[in-house]
Amino acid sequence: MRAVAHFPYLISPAEALQRVFVPNWSIQRTCLRKRNPLRHQHRNLYHGPRTRGTTAEESNDGRTRDEGIRAREIQVVASDNTLQPPTTLKYSLASIDRQTQLLVQVGEKIHPRFDDAPAPEEGQRDPRPKIPVCKVVDKKSHRQAEVQKAKAKKSPSALAKEVECNWNIGPHDLDHRLKRMRDFLSEGKRVEVVFGKKRKGWTHRKEVTEDHAGGLVRFIRDNAAQVEGFKEWKDMEGKAGGELRMYFEAKGNKQKNQTKD
Repeated sequence: MRAVAHFPYLISPAEALQRVFVPNWSIQRTCLRKRNPLRHQHRNLYHGPRTRGTTAEESNDGRTRDEGIRAREIQVVASDNTLQPPTTLKYSLASIDRQTQLLVQVGEKIHPRFDDAPAPEEGQRDPRPKIPVCKVVDKKSHRQAEVQKAKAKKSPSALAKEVECNWNIGPHDLDHRLKRMRDFLSEGKRVEVVFGKKRKGWTHRKEVTEDHAGGLVRFIRDNAAQVEGFKEWKDMEGKAGGELRMYFEAKGNKQKNQTKD
């Protein structure tokens, strides 16, 4: 028996009847498919005018800028901090002075076209497309700000050193911690003296009186004040006898160390 050839373009009997009785079959068949109304409307919103081999341009603070912004449409923050209507990235880049200005992405928001779309239920992913929010910034000022941030990260006082104590600390342990505190301050580093950090068995420690706790706080502050340029860079937080933080620095030593660097 001769085999019947398979023709992939043949349609089923049901589709043949649909073509006979339903006009504009190709349109009707498209409409019968189940589609997410938001799925196809924003397909191209986040594919910017980048060319092959182009890498995203980023500032030192990690913000995307100029051609690195992966979107066809953006919203620009005006000089009065109001958002301008959506416009193309290509148009925005053409409207600024590329020699002296940068277009930097500072965030994102729901695209205005979909503001009236229903919000997702709690715990569900939001299908509404977002649009990048950008600012036009001066190149020179932007670079100066980046340099200052880079210097701050390298500064020895960028991160505070933590010295942990407890209200029932013994004389030997206290002397050791106070020496570390003074050494950090002499090096120009900020110090946080921490009391009452939660630990296993903390609630079983011996209760301390207010007089004892207050005297310990004063003793530590007086010890820190022995370092030249001492000051409290932030008000004390917490309660004596409970959880408490003290914030010290030695301003004169900080400046000396920055000069050496």
